Amino acid sequence: MQASGHSGYSGGAASFRILIVGESGAGKTRLTHKILLALSSIASGRVITVVDMAPDYMGVGRPMPPVPGARVLRASLHAPRLMSRGDCDKAWRLARENASVTTSMLQEYLESPTPVLSINDLSIHLHAGDPRLLVEAIEASTVFVGNSYMGERLRDECGLWEREARGLEELGRVVDLVWRL
Repeated sequence: MQASGHSGYSGGAASFRILIVGESGAGKTRLTHKILLALSSIASGRVITVVDMAPDYMGVGRPMPPVPGARVLRASLHAPRLMSRGDCDKAWRLARENASVTTSMLQEYLESPTPVLSINDLSIHLHAGDPRLLVEAIEASTVFVGNSYMGERLRDECGLWEREARGLEELGRVVDLVWRL
């Protein structure tokens, strides 16, 4: 495991934001869940929202296990790279369908934000969604714990991987720590 701080973050000392990245199967969701369990054990009331964007397809994109007391926003989403099997038109169609759903999930969070926000598999939104909406949601929280695919195994020829990488670079500027697994 490798953690790398980011000195460009301009948030206040009262906030903390972490983005966990790595290859498929590296344990990103497990680590995110452990952190959320620790937070839920000291939090009172419904202060945690989990926005679960994991597609749960063929062992890729596992959903977040339950977090006591957390509000969970979850929907059925696609795994565009895997489900399209190299058909770029299909990959982009699935990514746009996902972006519509994940945009609604993020807007629902923004309508009623909680101090703690967790986003599982935020790369699903980055494929075709607006990264600025993710930034807005992250900035609406006091504590953010998110995870995203970042690797080579799922690299595609359609351009999703490149868009995802650019979005992650943008998010890296608004978090305190990028933890690479």
